[in-house]
Amino acid sequence: MIPTRFAIHEGPPSGHLVTWSILRPPRSIHMSETPDPREANKRAAQQIFDVWDGDDIDALDDVIAEDVIFHGPEQVRGTVHGRDAYKDNLRMMRAGLPDLFFEAHDVVAEDDTVMAHCTFGGIHDGEIMGIEPTGTSVEVTWFGSYRFDDGKVVEVTSLPDLFGVFLQLGVAEPPGGTPTTEAENKEIARKYPEEVISEGNLGLIDEIIADDYVEHNSARPEPLHGPDGVKEYVSTLRSAFPDIHCGVEDLIAEGDMVVRRDRATATHEGEFMGIEATEAKGVVEGIHIHRIEDGQLVET
Repeated sequence: MIPTRFAIHEGPPSGHLVTWSILRPPRSIHMSETPDPREANKRAAQQIFDVWDGDDIDALDDVIAEDVIFHGPEQVRGTVHGRDAYKDNLRMMRAGLPDLFFEAHDVVAEDDTVMAHCTFGGIHDGEIMGIEPTGTSVEVTWFGSYRFDDGKVVEVTSLPDLFGVFLQLGVAEPPGGTPTTEAENKEIARKYPEEVISEGNLGLIDEIIADDYVEHNSARPEPLHGPDGVKEYVSTLRSAFPDIHCGVEDLIAEGDMVVRRDRATATHEGEFMGIEATEAKGVVEGIHIHRIEDGQLVET
């Protein structure tokens, strides 16, 4: 209640001023709201993240039920039961990644469930999942859910990107084949002018030209497509210029791109692009930009 004061006069002006105090209810009362269980569960989940990021493992006793059910990848341990089994999983990760870090990016809650998108990683300085130490720095995307009952986690589902781990540790190959190095890409780009155009090795085209290859050639009104298109073009070129020699002047590479500067000499001994043979000798210089995937030219 809030006290209210007012004054009245009794008798003549010389009378005493009497002040009365009464209590009246406030116009509104802001009562403390019931705590949102979702926020409480998210805070508990953050405590788990903090433990993974380096705090005392025994701090998990405060937020994980003793009979918790932990669903992990079958390739690791599958489903296990009990808080001690959950702790053992964390100890295994720390043994493989002694400087283990863990960071939560998105945490969403509703009712009794919290779901999270996180990242964890470290230097692979210990055996993990049967993989001997590689000294490689790994960073893994992780998705997980926690189901709460009476303030503690009673069920966990853990979905780390294991394939990403295997790729980073070098025990798995990326889909689509083994990527080539910049040096290998330069060698592939070199073979086109030196072995295919200069030597006429048309059989090599199927090896270095992808099925969906596209070549944007300023000497032609339409792009070349695929190995067959390249074979037709090279055959026509060599019929018109049998002694053509295409020498590479420069090759530079970055990632899947190779830039080639070359210089070709030839004698015009056959019809080419509607022009009859002239027997003239000529020099042509050009710059080509190649994109290479899985050991083959895919675009020029």
